Amino acid sequence: MLAQEYLILRLIRLRVHEEWTHKGAGLALIFPKGGAGSYISGTVNHRIGPGDALVVDGAAGGKLCPHDRADDKGEIAFWTFSVCLEHLFPLFAGHEISMLQSVSELFKGAKVYPAQSAVAKECHKVLSEVSPRFDLEHRSQLLRGVAAILAEEFKSAQTQRIGFVRVEEHMIQVFENLSSRELLTSSVGELAGKFGCSRRHLNRLFHQHFGFSVAALRMEMRLLKAVSLLREPDAKVINIAEQCGFNHLGLFNTCFKRRFGNSPGQWRKLSLEAESQRASLPEAASNCALKVNGLCPWSGRPELANRAMAAISEPAKPLRKRAPARASIHRHPPTKGTPEPSPLLAKLHEHADKPRRVSSHP
Repeated sequence: MLAQEYLILRLIRLRVHEEWTHKGAGLALIFPKGGAGSYISGTVNHRIGPGDALVVDGAAGGKLCPHDRADDKGEIAFWTFSVCLEHLFPLFAGHEISMLQSVSELFKGAKVYPAQSAVAKECHKVLSEVSPRFDLEHRSQLLRGVAAILAEEFKSAQTQRIGFVRVEEHMIQVFENLSSRELLTSSVGELAGKFGCSRRHLNRLFHQHFGFSVAALRMEMRLLKAVSLLREPDAKVINIAEQCGFNHLGLFNTCFKRRFGNSPGQWRKLSLEAESQRASLPEAASNCALKVNGLCPWSGRPELANRAMAAISEPAKPLRKRAPARASIHRHPPTKGTPEPSPLLAKLHEHADKPRRVSSHP
């Protein structure tokens, strides 16, 4: 179903032996006007009549058939339109997003709102006021009917606490169930499916709660993995770049230097020099007359070790507000008033603290 076919109200009449199916994705909202019928989906049979409201999922594959009765000549007339919940994500609040998954499950088997219910009455009232022209006013009035149904389901879900969690808790739960490989290899669309939202909204949530986009997170994980692999002195830089998902060595060097302030080769050299300085520290200090007083700063080349330790332990340099080409995939600098990074980021940095031995190819 094309996007322009959503939120368009149509009147459909079915006679005996005729049937109607919702073809396409999203939800179909059905409002009987006259006659009676049954919506059959698998073993479920929902009987509907004038004043009722029925919500069905296009993926369920059900069908609507009229009743063969003498008083209505076996006909049913109903208003219907379809809507895609994914298109409505920007309209939802954070706590509503966290409940949307459980609410969507309610419609997979179709749900009937009886004519005497407040929701059905509100929807039929809205339909009576819908503009006949297929314009913005027409669509906005149909959205009022959708809002009446979803508001009722959100209220019910929150009261019963069905799958209700805060957005931050929901994101943490999904993160904990994702492996590093899934984060690095899954497309943004696949990740959005795991989080239960659209690609655009997933990036919006990442910026809101972590300060950067999904692409920036993937880049950060790749570079942290590279830091871990660079601690193996025999591993070639070009092989490390390939293992971290970079197809071009020049791009890997550029991204690494922008993130850590040194090229991969320089970072490894400074790291090894710092390790050697640490190893020589006890021997150098053992001959120092100040050692007994605890005043020996250690001999050797402290300025070299300081440079190495700064390259290893200092945080990344802030990026420019508007970076050159390819900069959009990197983390933006924190702005004034931005909350402190999420503790989840600390888990990502554990990759840099765990040395990993890799095989190097000749």
